[in-house]
Amino acid sequence: MYFTHWIQLHLNAPESGNHLPTESHARWIFALLSRIDEQICADDMSLLRNLARASLGLLKVIKQRQKPVDGSAGMGETSCWLIVTIVADIWKQRDLWMDAETLLAA
Repeated sequence: MYFTHWIQLHLNAPESGNHLPTESHARWIFALLSRIDEQICADDMSLLRNLARASLGLLKVIKQRQKPVDGSAGMGETSCWLIVTIVADIWKQRDLWMDAETLLAA
């Protein structure tokens, strides 16, 4: 929930460089995702889906920008794709792939 909020804050003003998620944040996300059971309640699934969608939004900003803000090393494309893949495949949220296709085609 907090990482999703952090990413959303960055997406609201990506040019400012504030709240830029880094690769260190991505490693924390991966560690936390590894601790979640395969069977979870609907509220938790909603949180995971929001995280995946926030990662897709960040991926779109990264692709548009093609360079780090202020020379900082923000979270990369690979990390964003891994988060989406983990949520879509482990928790069977395959419709997120359609969201990814729609978002990136725009």
